[in-house]
Amino acid sequence: MINTLINVYLPHFFDWLIETSLMASILVGFILCIKVLFRNKLTPRWQYMLWIVLMIRLLLPWSPDSSYSIYSLLSYSSSVSEVIPKNMPATENIVNIESDRKVELESNSKMVTKTSEPEVKVSSEKQTTFSLYKLALYVWLAGVIILAAITFLTNRRLYSYIKKQPDITDEQVTTVFNRCKQSMKMKKAVSLRLAGKIASPTVFSFFRPKVLLSKKHMKVLNEQQLQYVFYHELAHIKRNDVAVNWIMYSLILLNWFNPILWYAYFCMREDQELACDAYALTFIDKEEQIAYGHTIITLLEHYSYQLPSLANLSGNKRTLKRRIIMIKKFQKKSYRLSLLGVIVIVAIASLSLFNARATEGKEKQKDKVEQSKDAFQHAVDMLFGTEENAKKEYRYSARVYENKTDYLYLAEKALTTDEFQQYIKLYKEIINIQKKGAPRDSDYESIFFREERLTETDREKLYALYDQSKPFNDKVEESLNYTVKEAQEHVDFQIKKPTYTIEGYDLKDEKVSCFIKRRPELIIELEYTNGKGNYTTYQSQVFGESKDPFHGLFVVEENIKQYELEGNQIFYATHHSDSNLQGMKMIVPAKGKNSAYQIVIINHSLENPGEAVFDKNVNKEELEKIMLSMLK
Repeated sequence: MINTLINVYLPHFFDWLIETSLMASILVGFILCIKVLFRNKLTPRWQYMLWIVLMIRLLLPWSPDSSYSIYSLLSYSSSVSEVIPKNMPATENIVNIESDRKVELESNSKMVTKTSEPEVKVSSEKQTTFSLYKLALYVWLAGVIILAAITFLTNRRLYSYIKKQPDITDEQVTTVFNRCKQSMKMKKAVSLRLAGKIASPTVFSFFRPKVLLSKKHMKVLNEQQLQYVFYHELAHIKRNDVAVNWIMYSLILLNWFNPILWYAYFCMREDQELACDAYALTFIDKEEQIAYGHTIITLLEHYSYQLPSLANLSGNKRTLKRRIIMIKKFQKKSYRLSLLGVIVIVAIASLSLFNARATEGKEKQKDKVEQSKDAFQHAVDMLFGTEENAKKEYRYSARVYENKTDYLYLAEKALTTDEFQQYIKLYKEIINIQKKGAPRDSDYESIFFREERLTETDREKLYALYDQSKPFNDKVEESLNYTVKEAQEHVDFQIKKPTYTIEGYDLKDEKVSCFIKRRPELIIELEYTNGKGNYTTYQSQVFGESKDPFHGLFVVEENIKQYELEGNQIFYATHHSDSNLQGMKMIVPAKGKNSAYQIVIINHSLENPGEAVFDKNVNKEELEKIMLSMLK
């Protein structure tokens, strides 16, 4: 369970958080522009409501796409490229120009290529080395834990301190307090307690709110001033400001790395005070507004806490100036429903609570596609020419030509224009040297590139070219890494996780592998373990035997049983050398927009077959249950 949390759910949450944080940063800029544009037209209440939209944006786990989203400014078209570069490094080799494996040529070929197998599989499993992604994730997690611990300890100490303070029993003070509660129709049970060393009048707690007042204020404030203070603090309670502060502060803790959101949090607290003043002023006569303002100035001369559990008369000089101007110009009717305020909030919510639709203009997209085709075709023409020309000039087989051009296609998508041009030049030099390392005797049915056939000078030059081309190959390799979520965009069937798992087993890892083609053929792998034994599910398009993980492992036809299970075609097999090794394959027929696809389950990871530990609980009946649960 812990492995699943760390290796699967935590990275997914981190990816979502980064994306949400970026969108929220854009929204902050948008809100600040709106506040400047409508500075004198939006009342404090509605300026504060703008930040509630930001809070909702940070809370949304998912939102639909919209062409009118403000985030469309950063969107890009994913349809131009069939592969999307990812940051996570891959561990398996791919078909590239630096491979020193044997290269097969057919008997009538003249030229050398370097692919050794009909298909080469690319795994997107994380490297064992510590990646920058992991480093960033763990630094973020450490920051969250540290800040959360500091917040908890600080508020715990504050809670313990306030708990020790006695309730205020002064008759004059409590009479004013109760009169204010009655005037504001306060339904919650709110107590009045001494603040001790907390200088500013404040509200503490949400579930059992307490208004804190120091002995000094009880002595220096007259009855009218106490009334102003209580109206302000009770306004915080009526507006649920402490709860909002806690929610927003918790979101800021998760996004602690983003200074824009910290700034937004402090702006929200400032606007919260102005909105609270505006609400409190609705209970005060117009001729008393100046006196209310003087009371605020007096109280803000003292230090005030800025904790999420407190809602107090906080502020700096800039905020104080805004509050005084607002109090001076305040009209009671301005706190009511504002048509402009509603329009602005609805407009911002409509533009910011939807994700960008990742599309571009049709003409722009068409131009990109054409440019991409031109660059790729130019590279093919320069290196190989047509298939007929490659067969005649270099004696490439159709399969070798396809593998070469497919890889070039992916390279053009993954590299920049300049990088691709450099890559092609290196490629040309490499194949010219490799040509010298292959036999030219047409009697060979298959011939291979051998480095030992090169001179020492050519070999050293080839190694140098391999080193120069490696960064480009690494970038192409990285572009073939997908998460399960990203893989869904590139397959024609619905990826599903089994709703049934064998007792004691938890999801250990999920990854996506692929066969290199112009449109990479993806395999979604989910590995489950109970600490010793394990089993893996594979979802992919329907493969031929050369690519099929089931037929690649179970090669003896006599050991493969075929039958139907609830109308689905099933293949079940045990391995010829060890009957404990079992596998099951199901062909899921096409339905609606979904193409036919296959599900394979094998009762240990194919990555480490020598380390397999077989569990008797992983049997045919259990595999069938897993299969059927993946159809739901």
